[in-house]
Amino acid sequence: MLTLISLPPALGEPSNSPFCVKAMILLEMSGLDWQPRFLRIPEGPYGKLPVLETPQGVVPDSALIQTWLEAQGADVFPGFDGAARGMAHAVMRLAEDSLRLQLVHDRWLDARVWPQFFPHVFKDMPDGLEAKVQESQRQGMTWQGIARYSEEDRCTLAEMDLDALVAVLGEGPWLFGARPSAADASVLPVLSMIDRLPGETALRRALRARQSLMDYVARGRETLYAPLNDRIYVSG
Repeated sequence: MLTLISLPPALGEPSNSPFCVKAMILLEMSGLDWQPRFLRIPEGPYGKLPVLETPQGVVPDSALIQTWLEAQGADVFPGFDGAARGMAHAVMRLAEDSLRLQLVHDRWLDARVWPQFFPHVFKDMPDGLEAKVQESQRQGMTWQGIARYSEEDRCTLAEMDLDALVAVLGEGPWLFGARPSAADASVLPVLSMIDRLPGETALRRALRARQSLMDYVARGRETLYAPLNDRIYVSG
């Protein structure tokens, strides 16, 4: 039995971290037996989650978990040739290293979202933690650059990413054809969490204005989230 150490569920998501949800979906795709264990404070070799406990030791980071699962025989890119796999990798990086930053910004720094987001994520935490963690996130996102943009300019950048996903998805049920792949495991949680932002932001409006992506999110929740929710309920 593998154990995935993850941040806990929040706001209707199997975890409040898109990387943790990605790892969960990859584990389901692998067919291996696994169970979740939830922590509110990240830990592990790199001080972050997810971390997969295996008979050979712990595997940190969702990308490294993907590599480990593939080494065990998991086919998370079904039918992909080298070019398709390269394209999928690029799309995954678009979601994780660009669009996810927009989600993080709105969660932590947008005044319409943060007051609703904090109580879900930091239940039973010490007094005074809220201001400390928010300021830490503000400093990090200012250093990275996303917090320096106006909302209008941030939305323009987000729409470029969203339009790229619309083009890749096309008429297909999944990003790269008739079967879900690791690309969907990466992209779906980011889009789903944007849709479930507990406040009306330009980012959420931009996603909801793209019906093909909203249909994709609904399909992903029904198909890829359902088995995760079953495991979370059983483990709880």
